[in-house]
Amino acid sequence: MTISNNFPIGYFYIVSRLNGLVVDVQDPENAKVGSHIVMATKKPESPERDSQLFIHQNGFLTNKLTGHVLDIDRSGTFMAIFTGEEHLFLDGMKEADDAEDQRFAYDIEHGFIYSLADPKTVFDIKGSKEEESGRVMVYKRKEDLSEATNQLWTLELSDPPRPADEDDSSDEEDSTSARVSAWFGSWSGWKKSRKDEALNERDLERAAEKVEKKKKKKSHMSYNLMAGAAAFAAVKAWENKQEEDGQPMEHAMAKKLIATFAAAEITKLIQERGSDSDDEDEDEEKKEEKQKKKSGLMEKMAKAAAMNYFEKKYMS
Repeated sequence: MTISNNFPIGYFYIVSRLNGLVVDVQDPENAKVGSHIVMATKKPESPERDSQLFIHQNGFLTNKLTGHVLDIDRSGTFMAIFTGEEHLFLDGMKEADDAEDQRFAYDIEHGFIYSLADPKTVFDIKGSKEEESGRVMVYKRKEDLSEATNQLWTLELSDPPRPADEDDSSDEEDSTSARVSAWFGSWSGWKKSRKDEALNERDLERAAEKVEKKKKKKSHMSYNLMAGAAAFAAVKAWENKQEEDGQPMEHAMAKKLIATFAAAEITKLIQERGSDSDDEDEDEEKKEEKQKKKSGLMEKMAKAAAMNYFEKKYMS
């Protein structure tokens, strides 16, 4: 059964209403199972921001950088013995009843993020710390909202939807692009059976259809749709090559080939799309530098989606 509970579609920041900081993984470069969850200044650029982005699937909050989910555990401090303090940390996804501390919902009316196992247990910044590195824990919900600012959160999409073309349905455009973004992250904490539930092949196929339609009309193409379409085309190109060669290819070689196809496809789409810059006065060198950076990011997105797609279809 799918659980939505007011979380947005796609990757988002979890922003504190106390201090404007966002939920992050402690020491992102060395993040692993067991890593603590802390508050940090928002990073707007990829891939640096990936440790601060989460996606909601069926109650689980998955970190984009690590692919692991948020979990609740008893704090290891001496005082926790008396206070019952519990903290948030990264963990691999658990199964069935063991996963009750890994599933959350969002009270959009007030701003609480609460445990599905106990709606009175909510995300909390320990000690209402307003500076960076404050620990994120779970604690009993405060009923007086004026005293609960360290427990209140806003969910902010990492890539807000753009206005759709006149010939598009805005709902379809926004949801397609947002759902495709799930393919760009890591899902290492999920078992294959659960990963298959989270990643729907039809989303990539829709992205490819959407991009083809927009190419014919010479209309705007979003980055998510382009990267998703390139991933879809890359795996299809590999499948065609497999069929032509008539012999199986080892997975390591297949991944290298698919990555090459994805890079070539996204390069082609970027060239067809043209430059992003609307500033006619902007220095040509700066324009080129910005476009090169964006192209590199989109290539990484396309490769990540292609690898996820390949693993979903062909790796047990």
